[in-house]
Amino acid sequence: MSTLDELFAYIFEGMSPAFRPEFEGWVRESRRFRAFAISYRSKIRAKLKNVRDEAGMSDVRAELETAMLLLREERFTLEYEKYTAARQRGPDYTVTFKTHTPFNVEVRRIRTIEVDEKDSNATLVKLMAVLCDKVGQMPPSIINLLWLTAEREISEEDLTRTVLTLRQLAERKVEEFFTRRGFESAADFLKQYRQLSGIVLREATGTVVWLNALARHAAPPEIINAIRRLERA
Repeated sequence: MSTLDELFAYIFEGMSPAFRPEFEGWVRESRRFRAFAISYRSKIRAKLKNVRDEAGMSDVRAELETAMLLLREERFTLEYEKYTAARQRGPDYTVTFKTHTPFNVEVRRIRTIEVDEKDSNATLVKLMAVLCDKVGQMPPSIINLLWLTAEREISEEDLTRTVLTLRQLAERKVEEFFTRRGFESAADFLKQYRQLSGIVLREATGTVVWLNALARHAAPPEIINAIRRLERA
């Protein structure tokens, strides 16, 4: 791409989604995100072309914003949808910390309609469904983080209650709960749950990080501290 305007014209191909000015700002302001956008321009363009509605466009925005934030940390390098190239279901980003410690980041936007501020039980049920869907996407033998971008506030207590409830259901072997959600058994859920190293909950008010005490591959404190500092970078 010889100019940024040509890059934007190629990526958006005549489309003007609401987040386009924001995306262009990220590219202009960040040398590292600009390199990311150039490298993955065809993938980003394809994602945008496949979007069917505004909600889907907001999902793509959440993915790209996450890349922009992660690239604020100079010790992080990103690969976009590495597992897709191998025809595997996997997280959105594979990040390498200081050239030697890889970890995955799967992005999930929590839409406004999915969270009821007045009904904590409804929020609990929704978050449980999200976690059940996403733990099955976490590959073995690597650190895996689920990155939740919330449009409406989700409390740290809601997140903690969600993971605790799921763990208790699995340990009590409430088989029907898990088989209805695609797992072979409660034990199968626990096996996959251990592949989740932690959850990053990003909201307008700040970032919360929950770490899985049962994880097979714990996220090193250096990585977690770097993620917590991203908002201030």
